[in-house]
Amino acid sequence: MAVRGTLRKLSLAVITALAFSGAVSTESSAADGTPVRFAARVTWIAAETMVVSTDDGLAVSVDLSQVAQDEYQRLAAGAYVIVTGALGGGRILATSIEAPEP
Repeated sequence: MAVRGTLRKLSLAVITALAFSGAVSTESSAADGTPVRFAARVTWIAAETMVVSTDDGLAVSVDLSQVAQDEYQRLAAGAYVIVTGALGGGRILATSIEAPEP
């Protein structure tokens, strides 16, 4: 259980760092429900969770439970994606995953 708490704190710190660094565009303060949209590369995907890395090297946990599976089922590690969603519970709650054509 201590690992889960540590991971949550780390995820929140990463999201906050993204919001303040400008890697994630926000329309208001970095509170739960704040809309976000950012580009990153897929690190891994398992079930309804995806971890992406920004160009700055920050890893961000993305909850895929609100995204249609066809938006992410063919993604593999290294794929470039644009994540749209909201901050929530120490992670990004995605509403859309776009994989732009190369």
